[in-house]
Amino acid sequence: MTLRKLKNDLPVLRTGRFLLNSGRILLSLILSILFPGLISLAGSQAPPPQSFLSDAAVDGAQVGLLFKDIDSGTVLFAFNADKRFMPASNLKLFTSAAALTLLGPEFRFRTSVLGVGKINHAKRRLEGDLVIEAGGDPLLSGRFRADMLEIFRSWADSLKARDIETISGNIIVNNAFFENDDLGPGWSQDDLSYWYACPTSAFSFNDNCVDLKVIAGKKANDPCLVRQNPPIDYIKFINRTFTLPSGSPPTIDFYRFPGSDSAVISGGLAIDDTVGIIDYISVADPAKYAADVLLYVLRQEGITVTGRKVKINDSCVYNNGGTKIFEWQSDSLPVVISVINKNSQNFFAEQTLKTIGRISGGKGSYPVSTRIVAGWLESIGIAENDIKMADGSGLSALNLVKPSALVTLLEYMKSTPMFDIFYNSLAIPGIDRSVRSRMSGQPLAGRMRTKTGRIANVSAFSGYLTSNGNRLIAFCILINGAMAPEKELTAWQDKLCSYFIENY
Repeated sequence: MTLRKLKNDLPVLRTGRFLLNSGRILLSLILSILFPGLISLAGSQAPPPQSFLSDAAVDGAQVGLLFKDIDSGTVLFAFNADKRFMPASNLKLFTSAAALTLLGPEFRFRTSVLGVGKINHAKRRLEGDLVIEAGGDPLLSGRFRADMLEIFRSWADSLKARDIETISGNIIVNNAFFENDDLGPGWSQDDLSYWYACPTSAFSFNDNCVDLKVIAGKKANDPCLVRQNPPIDYIKFINRTFTLPSGSPPTIDFYRFPGSDSAVISGGLAIDDTVGIIDYISVADPAKYAADVLLYVLRQEGITVTGRKVKINDSCVYNNGGTKIFEWQSDSLPVVISVINKNSQNFFAEQTLKTIGRISGGKGSYPVSTRIVAGWLESIGIAENDIKMADGSGLSALNLVKPSALVTLLEYMKSTPMFDIFYNSLAIPGIDRSVRSRMSGQPLAGRMRTKTGRIANVSAFSGYLTSNGNRLIAFCILINGAMAPEKELTAWQDKLCSYFIENY
């Protein structure tokens, strides 16, 4: 018997007010017997929240959820809260909370620029190599900057201010801050060409992606034009694109060969498309890519590098030593956490996770980093079997989380001095990028701070609600295996959250 059929079979629901209330109580009792994982707040005049589980959007899906009043500790509604689900990007809540606690809100990523050899001030020359001691900074990009090359141009200015306009050696990158497990465990090979599955690297630039702009040709069947930014033609494309007739939908796609910076770009663009397509392709060797771009910028800014090639050194220490010329520091950690949670940026989450491992466990690897986070989670009451963490972003299908564990995390963060930073890092529906299309213009959206999650067969939504009764509610909704379109699932999640805002 379905929940919808059960509800329709209760004639008391269609009689007077007394019988209506009696029917709701009876329905709640019956549902609590049929589904012992369900708990709802007694005495509510609204229809019971259990009725949401009969919605067609979640028919046949595995659903786990928990809504808890943090102020009183009352569980308002729970269903399968102690079963494990793939969390998708809701896993970022664990990564960001752990980073704020273990690294601290004042933490900044550091990149040191050293000179190995003598600085000849009279000739304005470094007689030796320029060494980059990378520190995992995810912000070496145009994010929050006028353009993507601004930071590297500032490095050129710093070199010139220290009488270096010629480098007689090579640019050498010590990329050993992280281990060489650049891709998260369990990542799909089908994703690796795209920005959301770029590799990690201690020295990274532009989210380890090349920006692409594809423009239609001058006449039908002409190849499209493919432009790269930065303009060093780093990706070697086989161009199989073509210009389509007016009004045709775009079909541009690309595939980067595994372990290579060669790729095929295919599909078409309508001849009357005057805007073009902008996309982002990941690179195979981020440290080499970043070093190549740095070399390009130095030469553009009038600094001569006589070395013929860029060398990458993955050993723990550059053996010849060196003298620090300057140190670059990123924005503080709350800026990074905001990108992780508001934008749901996988690259930032992975860089941050591996930095936790390096700082707290001595190795910037996935095994060490996830072990450090698991140890911290256990200290706040989240047991080892409550969560299986394979990466930092939730892209891996190997991740598993109990809704109760995620709500425990949210409840714990409310008790810490970092709560305001953590709370403000979460997305507001209708406003912030990851949830801009949700509840747009609806007044209840301002009472929500949320984190979305979406990978194949997974839709997740968690965060905080402030109810009309001014109660702070922590919630987690994890859906696995749903067949409904994502738009229907997100609408269902939004309605469920609105229910608790309005009724508590």
